[in-house]
Amino acid sequence: MILPTSSSRYSRRRFLRQLVGAGALAATGLEPLLAGDVPATPQPFRFAFVTDLHLIQNGALRSADGIAACLTAVEKLDPRPEFILVGGDLVHVARDLTVTQAEESLDLFLKIWNDHTSLPAHWVFGNHDLVGTSNPSVLPGDKHYAKGLFRDRFQLPNLFYSFDHLGWHFVILDDIDPLPNRSYIGELFSDELQFLRADLDAHRTIPTIISCHIPTLSNLPMELSIAHAISGRPTPPLKNPKSLVCTNAQDLFADLPGHNIRAVLSGHLHFLENLTQNGIPFVNCGAVCGNYWHGPMYGCPEGFGVVDLDADGSVAFDYHPYGWKA
Repeated sequence: MILPTSSSRYSRRRFLRQLVGAGALAATGLEPLLAGDVPATPQPFRFAFVTDLHLIQNGALRSADGIAACLTAVEKLDPRPEFILVGGDLVHVARDLTVTQAEESLDLFLKIWNDHTSLPAHWVFGNHDLVGTSNPSVLPGDKHYAKGLFRDRFQLPNLFYSFDHLGWHFVILDDIDPLPNRSYIGELFSDELQFLRADLDAHRTIPTIISCHIPTLSNLPMELSIAHAISGRPTPPLKNPKSLVCTNAQDLFADLPGHNIRAVLSGHLHFLENLTQNGIPFVNCGAVCGNYWHGPMYGCPEGFGVVDLDADGSVAFDYHPYGWKA
């Protein structure tokens, strides 16, 4: 295949990304072939961080319309983003569905997506993207069980990977660990942490953004407990506290010093937090679906993140409600 010629190095890079599947270039082995396309210094650009979309089965609760409205708002941004970083939970409760139902839901999601945006996308795996893990009728041997459908649709041999864009480096992590009891916890895997260390060491001089679905740092569980205590109401027990924040986040934190980490982006809690640890911003973004399409979550409206990167390596994050009314 002959690639189109262009005066823009990035246009060839983007063509290859779209050819093999958004976000999959690094996993295919093609990334090193484009090493010369990475600018020597970081360039300013914008990307959108869109997370927790939760398409309800068959588009119920107007979830299909809401996702379309969100993408329309992303497309109208000025300047237009270079790409969308998608933080996971594309569909709702796929782990309770049959494989066929999950396939139908994800394919409907992709149709809505492709009908409303032409921007390149990079994909993070979310806990709601697990297929059939809570459905006893689904056999673990099915190729689309658990994380198989996500890998297949997005052509991702690994759900942790990295890519470069205009002098910036991005690392996508998978912190969804399914358990034998058909639940899950937030956890980074040993081979993933090995990949992360090697990847960060190889990109020490490049400003780097890390993204995963379940936050590695959050005050929300403690804040909810304090709020209930102050109100005099009994503190509700957390159903699965290990599912709210990554349980081995300290292993990630240990790898950050000495590297050029500029931000860590997550979703999952449907609540906007901007925390700083050792000078690194940890941003937990609000959800496209708010409170699962029933309105805002803890006062955080339906929205997405707009991230502006500057040539000096600085990062500006703005939460952008898109005006959805449940």
